[in-house]
Amino acid sequence: MKDAAKRFWQISQRAYTFDSPWNEAQFASDLEQSHSFYFTEGSGIMAFLGFHQVCDEIEITNIASEEKGQGHGSKLMERLIEHAESQGIASIFLEVRASNQEARLFYEKFGFQVVGKRKNYYQHPSEDAVLMSLKVGNPNE
Repeated sequence: MKDAAKRFWQISQRAYTFDSPWNEAQFASDLEQSHSFYFTEGSGIMAFLGFHQVCDEIEITNIASEEKGQGHGSKLMERLIEHAESQGIASIFLEVRASNQEARLFYEKFGFQVVGKRKNYYQHPSEDAVLMSLKVGNPNE
């Protein structure tokens, strides 16, 4: 797990504009949680998507790729949505920096919609988070 935590931190350090939102120890701690899961993409792990699954909800905690434009993010998101459908998940949600238009458009491509904001959620620099959600399951089933 220590190797995975280090690799996830390295990828996110390169992928995020303002450095990784988590340090290596936070990734290591997260990997030990029973409700925490990671999907990876590429040989030698080129991209990953971390999420927490509790009851009928999934929260995306991290998604990062060393190489933008290679389709890793889309493959990971498709895999997560397939997983959610197979598990009877009602919704997937996430937070994203308000200024991160590229990420917001990426999520919108998969059907995510803005459902709220968290004032001054991010630090270094301080910025609001946009909350986004994707309804997966049919509440009438």
